[in-house]
Amino acid sequence: MQIDFGDVLRERHRWALEHKETGGLMMGCYSAMVPEELMWSCGVLPVQFLMSPGDYGESQAYLPPYVCDCSKSIFEEYVNGTYSYLDGLMVSHVCETIRGLAGILSVRRPDRFVHVFTAPAGNDAGARRYLKAELIGLADKLQSLGAVPMSEERLEEAISVYNENRALISELYRVRGGNPGTVEPEQVLSAVLSAGIMPKPQHNQMLHGFLKTIHKGPEKTGTRIILSGLLFENEVAGRGNLFSIFRESNALVVWDDLATGMRYRFERIEDLEGGDPLDRLVESLMGPQPAPLRSPAEGKAGQLLQAARDYGGEGVIFLIPKYCDPILFNIPTLTQILKEHGLPALCLEVSGSLPEGQMRTRVEAFLEMISGSPFNV
Repeated sequence: MQIDFGDVLRERHRWALEHKETGGLMMGCYSAMVPEELMWSCGVLPVQFLMSPGDYGESQAYLPPYVCDCSKSIFEEYVNGTYSYLDGLMVSHVCETIRGLAGILSVRRPDRFVHVFTAPAGNDAGARRYLKAELIGLADKLQSLGAVPMSEERLEEAISVYNENRALISELYRVRGGNPGTVEPEQVLSAVLSAGIMPKPQHNQMLHGFLKTIHKGPEKTGTRIILSGLLFENEVAGRGNLFSIFRESNALVVWDDLATGMRYRFERIEDLEGGDPLDRLVESLMGPQPAPLRSPAEGKAGQLLQAARDYGGEGVIFLIPKYCDPILFNIPTLTQILKEHGLPALCLEVSGSLPEGQMRTRVEAFLEMISGSPFNV
């Protein structure tokens, strides 16, 4: 049986509804910087919001025109009933817009649970104590909604399931990077996106099966590129313009640093025999986080350069959401560092569906410029 993670995205509400039928709770989330392991240990399924393009008509009365499409999409579908099955909303403080959006939605829908989760910026004993108290308080709030009480045993099991998921997706990235063209980029990104909307045990089963179906063939030739930034799921599940242009231009995606891809917190939570699993979760959340607000541009540039060395990348294409200040603030530093190391970069502004004409011209020109010049610094 062929496994297509795109089918999961096209039926994105199915898994949450099935979980609800078992008596579980659902929590709408934005960004990977929320304690998913804790929620799952309490019987709560974290459901990452997927961004849907549209005119966002209702949001215009509540949100300023200069906010990103992510915020508009979340607002629109949260209030129009698309996510009526959710028991609440939890977002991480990845930017001021998302934090403000949570406040607006708490007023717009006062009957629903809304929580803004923020890990401390510092990393010392005091910060760890604070975060541990926050996680315990969050578990109590979830229990008041009807979730099962948190326990060390259930949290340990949840951490194990999530660590397995991270390992499987990391293996998928290694296979794709080492054998470009063996796995279509849409399938890789669909695998990551689907991890955010379905229970991890079932997703792990699908990943195990999918990895077994990958057969290494003759090495494909083409221009090896790396993607960074954010890509809307309609470009992934709906066979959008971008990947068609890549295929027609003989471009091979060997790695990505997309918010909908490799930034989905792939660092495993450390195993410490006999240790408190809540302490380990605290350490994980205190570590490097996959968002510009918590990850210095210099570190991100280092990851991109290392990926180019590992997989023969010849250039980086940044996909920048319109009005996304955190990503925009990072771009000048990122591109300058990459330029100093001889790795070319192209910046594309994205907003909903990507326009084909202008994008095709710019991508094709960039690929022609970098083709045959592998990065080797």
